[in-house]
Amino acid sequence: MDLKLFEARLKALGARLDRWPADEAEAALDLLTTSEEAQDLFARVTAEDMGVFDEPGGDLSALADRISRNL
Repeated sequence: MDLKLFEARLKALGARLDRWPADEAEAALDLLTTSEEAQDLFARVTAEDMGVFDEPGGDLSALADRISRNL
């Protein structure tokens, strides 16, 4: 999976990879382990899905801890 396809799938299916077809979710995880651009995109889409940018002072430390444990 390349970054362009990853971005298209994020827009279409959202950041919850359990909603993606299994083969595409696996490819997305592979991309996330090797691409900083993919990680940044995933973080932005996840934050937008959570509404973080709409709430001032949102604390992302718990999310950052969870992501770092799963890498």
